[in-house]
Amino acid sequence: MTMRFSTKLLIAGVLSTTMVLAGCGSSGTDDEPVGSDDHVHIDPLDPAHLDADGTAVTAMQAILSWQPAVDESKSDALHRARPWLGGELATTVDNDNGAATGLRPDREWLAWQQAGDALTASCTEADSTPAAPEGMRTVVIDVSCRQTVLHTAGSSTPLAEQTWRTTVTRTDDGWRLTDFRYQ
Repeated sequence: MTMRFSTKLLIAGVLSTTMVLAGCGSSGTDDEPVGSDDHVHIDPLDPAHLDADGTAVTAMQAILSWQPAVDESKSDALHRARPWLGGELATTVDNDNGAATGLRPDREWLAWQQAGDALTASCTEADSTPAAPEGMRTVVIDVSCRQTVLHTAGSSTPLAEQTWRTTVTRTDDGWRLTDFRYQ
């Protein structure tokens, strides 16, 4: 009796394993694959995968996120935003030695630096964005950004929301931020 039960259990196990493995196969034909096992990671922040709005928002979040305790100036944030930049703005960043980007110094920079604070920016497309005709290669997008000071003690202080007018241009490698200015 024990031998019959063990044999039945073994056969049931083999059948179960076979069915599970069969389920892992493809049900498509050679001409019609069902899926892919490329295991490609798609980075949602990759400039090649962003639309014009996404590029403007992502670039401005990087530009307005600062680490005064480590950054020498705001231009360090521009260097971090380099993947989303294009045109003369990218050229300026590429040729910048860390101080010549034209960003005005912030009154609070020294205090943030001494306290070890960091600033993070959260941006969205603003309602004031002008409508762009379909198919344009260069568009203007207004971006509303709110910076938050992250204090070393764990508290945070939200700063006033600001609107930035950005210019974004389509390239062969996706959209790139080519200009921005405070509104």
